[in-house]
Amino acid sequence: MVHEFGKSWPLLEASDIVSDLWSVPAYLRMCAPWLEASEISALQRAESSPWTVSDLPFLDAARLRLGDPEASRRRQRQAATAAFERERMSDVVSDLISSDDSALGVMSMLRGQDLRAALVDDSSVPAADPDLLAGPFAHIVVDEAQELTDAQWQMLLRRCPSRSFTIVGDRAQARHGFTESWQERLERVGFDRIEMATLSINYRTPQEVMSEAEPVIRAVLPDANVPRSIRSNGIPVQHGQVAELEAILDACFAKHAEGVACVIGDSRFVASPRVRSLTPELAKGLEFDLVILVDPESFGEGIEGAVDSYVAMTRATQQLVILTS
Repeated sequence: MVHEFGKSWPLLEASDIVSDLWSVPAYLRMCAPWLEASEISALQRAESSPWTVSDLPFLDAARLRLGDPEASRRRQRQAATAAFERERMSDVVSDLISSDDSALGVMSMLRGQDLRAALVDDSSVPAADPDLLAGPFAHIVVDEAQELTDAQWQMLLRRCPSRSFTIVGDRAQARHGFTESWQERLERVGFDRIEMATLSINYRTPQEVMSEAEPVIRAVLPDANVPRSIRSNGIPVQHGQVAELEAILDACFAKHAEGVACVIGDSRFVASPRVRSLTPELAKGLEFDLVILVDPESFGEGIEGAVDSYVAMTRATQQLVILTS
């Protein structure tokens, strides 16, 4: 009977559903009939392919609809443990009653089921682990919001029914483009009460660096919000050859006993305690006293390349060096 039920109504997991979307063209066509054949083909990948960040909202939506199979298993394990504890306590009580030789037969009172149940230590039964990210939440703070896709926004909105969010983002740092205004983007994904505040002052990056970085992002996003730097440190942006990299670092550390640097764009460079080696994407949100860009032309063309260059340049709090091969 169990075998037949399993064949007719197999237990599906979220990973099964989403994996089929990307490996069975007919299934994706049925779920998204508006996609062109070329788009369906482009989305296909081997079933054994590892999950990506972009898969998370789909896995989350599938899990919401199917339920969490692991939650059911946790409840079953918890119930089995509780039953074992009750059986164990019942054996203990039976032993106490059978060995009771008091004149009043005090232990006979333990025959009552309510009293036996009260003797079970519930704290010894492991509780099911709560999903700390399931929500609902009263408020959600979102950083780097310019990178979120529509599907990722829906994943967050499901966890905050009140729509109470603090959203921080920069259109100029959106690697895949951000042609809408923030008002348009947020209304489209489901927000209806929006209060905007714009950062107009740059406290981190000196004027010398911003003067070089601003034209880079303006070339692809003319209406980008580029905050005005309030300080100048008198250190001009330095241009040079890749062969000068080590000498520049040595000179910087000889002059400054403290501070950190970052080399961005050279995958061969080996990091050290005072020098990080990062891609433009991984450098986002960080800051360094000295930033050395290596061959920024290799970051790519169009919006993505310009954004990566702009982000990398504006990681510098003191000095920016741009090296080319």
